[in-house]
Amino acid sequence: MESTLKNLFSRRDLLRELTLSELRSQAKETRLGWIWWLLDPAFMMLIYWGVIVGIFGRGVQYAPYPVFVLCAMLPWKHFSTAASQACNVLRSKEALIKSVPFPTMILPLSQILAGFAYLVVGMCVLLAAALLFGVSLTPAVVQLVPLLLLQILVVSGICLMLASFGALVHDLVAFVQYVIRMLFYASPTLYGVDMVRERFAEVASGDWLLRIYLLNPFTILFTGYRDAIFYGRFIPAEQWLCISAEALVLLVLGYRIFYYYDRRVIKFL
Repeated sequence: MESTLKNLFSRRDLLRELTLSELRSQAKETRLGWIWWLLDPAFMMLIYWGVIVGIFGRGVQYAPYPVFVLCAMLPWKHFSTAASQACNVLRSKEALIKSVPFPTMILPLSQILAGFAYLVVGMCVLLAAALLFGVSLTPAVVQLVPLLLLQILVVSGICLMLASFGALVHDLVAFVQYVIRMLFYASPTLYGVDMVRERFAEVASGDWLLRIYLLNPFTILFTGYRDAIFYGRFIPAEQWLCISAEALVLLVLGYRIFYYYDRRVIKFL
């Protein structure tokens, strides 16, 4: 069964069941279950907080630093986990793909949606932590809803491409892990865009480098989450237009690539 939009809609019940199954299986793997999804970025935040603020004395302009970092760590956790899983999702379900006809696009989408459910819970915990650290939440927090929707579109587009290429290239996941690490530090996860502007202002062609840097969809998303929660301000219209366009392009490109290789990848499994 081809992964057309019509077939995906007709098998939405399967997508729902696989998503719930993914959530249940992840919760059963450890005694603390889904709480580990929150503990992982929380522990990483504590490490970076201790190193950057405690040892090097940097990042004090982003106080409270834990809230500042978690605004990026939680959405990054969703992306990095989904990207790593997508590389092997078709290979891990080889027997199911070859025995039962269904749109295989459901497999990576179910993992993305399962991670998204954890992200939504994580954002609720982040809002509570922000209040605990004395951050005043403003009406700008309503921007979280469209930001989360754009996040899942961006992640879905990227992961659909990785799922297709992962079936063709055995060692793709190892390469993707290095790319994810590079992208982590190239995105404003531990620092703000203001530091990037200051650094590029000191070099030649800094304006062009800054424009390229700001095209990174995760730069826009992380900045948006911080504007909505940490700074309590509304995101400029041009940023909404840019991330919306990028999300649409990535989703369409991911869908087209997956659809092209859909049934062709079976012989590579």
